[in-house]
Amino acid sequence: MNKIIIGLLFSLFVLSANAEHEDFTGEVYIEQLPSLCGTPESIQKYIDHKNFKPFHLSLGREAMTKEGQPVFMVTYMINEDSTESIAVLDIPNGLQRCIMFHTFDLITEIPNQG
Repeated sequence: MNKIIIGLLFSLFVLSANAEHEDFTGEVYIEQLPSLCGTPESIQKYIDHKNFKPFHLSLGREAMTKEGQPVFMVTYMINEDSTESIAVLDIPNGLQRCIMFHTFDLITEIPNQG
């Protein structure tokens, strides 16, 4: 059920992106995403257990425009030694929360190449 809800949410954004961004060239499509979803409390237990702390957050808005109403929030978190990261997706109804990815071998500062 969670995968269906997330898929529908992303479908809305993809369709909005196609309608609102006529200058965008290329194709976009829905892909299966290996996310981890649960109640806000259970996801918070995972976050606490892995010692993640918020690094930054941002709002997703309707039609992928600055003027759109907020429809979700993404919190990007890193662990205490800055070697792992996760992105947590919260939606306004608060019934579920999803970790969109958990990555390793994090590089926080990329040297200037030129």
